[in-house]
Amino acid sequence: MKLLKQGMCGEDVKFLQSELARVGHNIKADGDFGPGTLNAVKAFQKKHNLGADGVVGNGTWEVLLFDGRPAHDHLTDEDFCLAAKLIDCEPAALKAVQKVETGGRGGFFAPSKPAILFEGHVFWSQLKQRRINPERFAAANPGILYPRWSKAHYKGGLAEYARLEQARKINVDAANASASWGMFQIMGFHYALCGYKSVSQFVAFMSQSERNQLIVFCRFIRKSAGMLPALQAKNWASFARLYNGSGYAENQYDKKLLNAYRTFAAK
Repeated sequence: MKLLKQGMCGEDVKFLQSELARVGHNIKADGDFGPGTLNAVKAFQKKHNLGADGVVGNGTWEVLLFDGRPAHDHLTDEDFCLAAKLIDCEPAALKAVQKVETGGRGGFFAPSKPAILFEGHVFWSQLKQRRINPERFAAANPGILYPRWSKAHYKGGLAEYARLEQARKINVDAANASASWGMFQIMGFHYALCGYKSVSQFVAFMSQSERNQLIVFCRFIRKSAGMLPALQAKNWASFARLYNGSGYAENQYDKKLLNAYRTFAAK
């Protein structure tokens, strides 16, 4: 969404005003960001601890668009449309990424247990970053701690939580940072990029709803170099490379995204 502030006018301001009115502010949607709109924005920001500067940026838009709209067990078309509006892309593009990342599955293995995949090689490096020698624990924990990537130890589904809990016994934060979380499989070590002060805050937010997982995905691609422009342009090869690494072509990730997008765009 476009950054808005006092003195601006147009359809974006009118939409802002309609959203403020939707959440209870007595304001007319006339498209003019005047003193009345400024006061309403500041009041909304103060209520949600956003920093009441009257400037409508990404943080304010994110809260405003979803405020007063209850989250459902699974993502709805409205969720995708709101998220797409938030990052200025097509809903079909967002749906395509969700489809390919999850294979059509949801964002949870069980209530309060987001879909995860634990990466033992990441755990190795995360322990080292915390000045903990992983070699001390490797022999007793071969299924969760190894220096190079391997899929041999993946359990899949809810069984991944057994691996996570085993790792948490060594170090909770390093363990949480070493799993990919939610339907978009965002690594825990990206917690700061996604706007959290700790990985535990990131995990708690991701554990609440699929909508939260969608919101975090939007933050992640907005702040990761090149990802959002690639998604907006539907440059699937570029997006696949940035999101999944240089091996994307081997898995035909870009082609899967293109086919999924075409399916959703045609509906």
